[in-house]
Amino acid sequence: MGIAVSRGWIQRTFILSKGKGMKIKRHEKDGVAILEISGEMYGGPDNMVLIDTISELVKEKKLDLVIDLSKVKWISSTGLGILVSARSHYAKEGGVMKLCNPNDRVLGILQVTRLNLIFDVLPSLDDAVASFKK
Repeated sequence: MGIAVSRGWIQRTFILSKGKGMKIKRHEKDGVAILEISGEMYGGPDNMVLIDTISELVKEKKLDLVIDLSKVKWISSTGLGILVSARSHYAKEGGVMKLCNPNDRVLGILQVTRLNLIFDVLPSLDDAVASFKK
C-alpha cells in the first residue's frame, strides 16, 4: 500500500492484481472509490479479483464507484459481463458505478454492445468524480 498527496488528492493505493492480463489499483478521491484497471480484461483469475474487490467495496458501503478504463487495452465479452454484473450489484445496494476515460477501441466496444447507454461513461477521472457531487 502506498499513500500520496497531490492537488487535493489524498490517495491510498492498493495494488490488487499483478496478473499477466490485468492489473487493478484501488484508491479514493473525495469519498469516491476508484478502481484503475490496466492491461486486458479477458477473463480468468484477474476477473475474480475484480469481482471480489467490487464486493468488498459494497460491504464497506463505498457506493460511489468509478472504474477508470484509461489503461485498458482490450475488453472481452467476459470483461463486459463483469462490468454489467458489478453495475447491477451496485444499483441493488443503492450505489452508482461509472466508467471513465476508455480508449477509442474500448469505447467502440461499449458503443457496439450499446453498453454506453447503460453506463455513465465520462471522458476523464476528474469529470467522473465531480459527477457524484451534482
